[in-house]
Formats: sequence, structure tokens, C-alpha cells
Amino acid sequence: MNARIFLHRHRGILLVGLVFALIYMGNGSYSPYIQLYYKEAGLSTSQIGLITAIGPFASLVFQTAWGRLADRTNRKFVLLLTLVLSAACTLLYLLGASFGYILFVAVLYVFFNMSVLPMADAMALEFCTKNRYRFSPIRLCGTVGYALIPILLGTLFSLDLRRIFYAYVIFTCAAAAATLFFPRSDEQRMRAAQKNAGEKKPLSLRPLLRDPMVLFLLIANFVISVGICAYTYLPLYASELGYDNNACGLLNAFSALSEIPTLLLIDRVMKKIRGTTIIVASAFFCALRLFLTYVSGFFGAGAFAMLTVAQLLQSVSYMTNYYCSANLIHERFPPELKSTAQTLLAMITAGFSRIFGSLVGGYLSESSVLGLQNTFLFFALFLLAGSFVVLLAYRRAERPAANNRAGM
Repeated sequence: MNARIFLHRHRGILLVGLVFALIYMGNGSYSPYIQLYYKEAGLSTSQIGLITAIGPFASLVFQTAWGRLADRTNRKFVLLLTLVLSAACTLLYLLGASFGYILFVAVLYVFFNMSVLPMADAMALEFCTKNRYRFSPIRLCGTVGYALIPILLGTLFSLDLRRIFYAYVIFTCAAAAATLFFPRSDEQRMRAAQKNAGEKKPLSLRPLLRDPMVLFLLIANFVISVGICAYTYLPLYASELGYDNNACGLLNAFSALSEIPTLLLIDRVMKKIRGTTIIVASAFFCALRLFLTYVSGFFGAGAFAMLTVAQLLQSVSYMTNYYCSANLIHERFPPELKSTAQTLLAMITAGFSRIFGSLVGGYLSESSVLGLQNTFLFFALFLLAGSFVVLLAYRRAERPAANNRAGM
């Protein structure tokens, strides 16, 4: 009886958590292994970098359209649509293996998939605000789902990498089915009422883009995401060091598991330390993580242990920035622009930064001068320099707030 009461009272957050778990289980089936699949298909490192860059580039043209469509219509429908179409795209990989064909499928996949996470974040944050829940337990469901896949299915994938596409379809379609029961938000009801009444409110991002705090968030996320993009080449680097596909999957699992304590503590920490300060620290930790990945190549038999240490820094480089940025964007933008704003952030994290990181990384890793190991050193130095730029942007963003406090 108590269990029934608990499920009835908390069915909303349990459902949202289930959607996140399934989405990230799909991502955990795809992201850690897709570079290895490209390599197995006979693609070079530079071709892999080009594929990783062109997908986001092609989607940038239409990316904000997904967010605006969600803000103007029904976020649940747009999330459902992008999930189903993302799943359909992955099955197309099974029909060909040439560079041109894989490039086409990758572009198509990214076009639909890039909007999935920002859309889910916007819906979850809105749900949490309305019902006074914390976002961290929901995101924790995603982290656990992502980490479980390499642990449970990594060996199965290593025997035949094509199985990653079947697993992705199963988990993503299950997420789409669960999304059907996602509660409709008050903001969507309000927009529907306004539409029926013939009211139209202009939606404009321009005033908000002049906000120094928003500019700080965009700059910080570009810099940090370039560093995260370098880990596109981690499976290839680990393979070069002599580790198999299963070991590569475990490294990704370790990075996801490291996020659990961060998500359990982040809300308490944000009460004592401003989210903007945490984001600046995340940039410097990202530089440190890349440097440790670089030096792991000198450790011989101990390389895997050093790579594991570097992966554990995912919690204080990627997750802290992601969580604080998503919350700050949610707080900063009005309800009618929340999906658009989250999508704009995704354009920076999975668009511009990935284009830059993939093209540069692909070229450097295949060059005779650097190679894969020294490519991580390049990104570490880039992140170190970029971290100081983030610090300057932070000081500029905090100056108006400090002046306001002084005026009071």
C-alpha cells in the first residue's frame, strides 16, 4: 500500500527519470563505440574527424528551428519526433559502409538527435520548477543509464559493433514511448490558450544575447566543449595503446559513474558557491583532464590506470559545467524561450565547438608531426588558454551584478 501511495505521489518525477535513463542508455550504446565502428569500416582518422564535424555543421542551419518549434507548439511532440527519427537514422548505417554513405547518415542522425537532450532538459527543468523537485536526481538517472551500457553490453558490442545500432533503437524507441506519458506543462497550456485567443507574442533572443552573463555562458561552453570533443578520439587513442573495444567502453563507463557523487552534491554546493564560479573551475579541470590523458601514453602498462583517473575528472569538468549552465539558462530566460535557449546552448556545445574540435583533432591526430597522443596535449594547452578567457568573461559578467549590489 505504501509503495502504491509513493508511486502515485511521485509518478511524474519517476516517469521523467525513466525518460532520461532510456535516452542516455541509447547514447551509451552509440557514443562510446561509433568511432570504433567508423574505424572498422575502414575510415581514416581524418575522415572520422570530418564526419564528426560536418554533422553538427549541417544541423546548425536548422538547429534553432527545433527549439522555436517546441516553444511555439508542443515540446513533448517535438521530443517524440526527434527520438523516433534519430532511431530510424541509426538503422541506415547497416545499409552501407562507404565514406560518402556514412557521412550522409551521420549528418542525418545529428540533424535530428542534436535537439533531443536540450529539449529533454528544458522539459525536465520546467517540471522540476513547477513541482519543486531538484533536477539532479533526474539527471542522475541519465548518468546511471549511460554507465550501465558499457558494463552490461560492452562485451556483446565488442563481438559485433553493428549491435550498437540495434541497442540504440530499442532504448530510444522505449524513451519515445515513455515520453507519450510526460505531463503537459502549464506554459504549454498557456501558449495553447493564447493561440486559441488569437494572441501573439514576439519571441526574440537579441536582448538576452546582449546580457554579459549569457555571453559568459556561451563562451565558457564553447571552450569546455572543445575539450570534451577531444574525447571523440579517446577510443582510437586507447586502441593505439593496445586496449580492446571492451576496455574503451569501460573508460566511458568510469567517466559516467564519476558524475554520480557530483549530481548528489551539486545542489548543496551551488547554495554556497555561485554556479558561474563553478563553471570557471570546470574549464581549468577540463585542461587538467586532457593533460592527464596525454601523459598516460608514457605510463606503459599503467596507461589504463592513468586514463581512468583522467576519465574520473569528467565529474568536475563536464558535469559541473553542464548542470550549472542548464540551470542558469533556465533561470535567465522566460518560459516562451526556454527550449530555444537550451537549443542555442546545444548549438555551442554540440555544434560550433564540435566542428572546431573535430576538424582540428582529425587533422592533428593523423599528421606525422603530432599524432593522437600529442593531439591531447594541444587540446590541453588550448583549454588552459581558453580557461583564462572564460575567467575574463566571468569577471565582466559579474561586474554589473556587483554594481547593483553596491547601489543597494
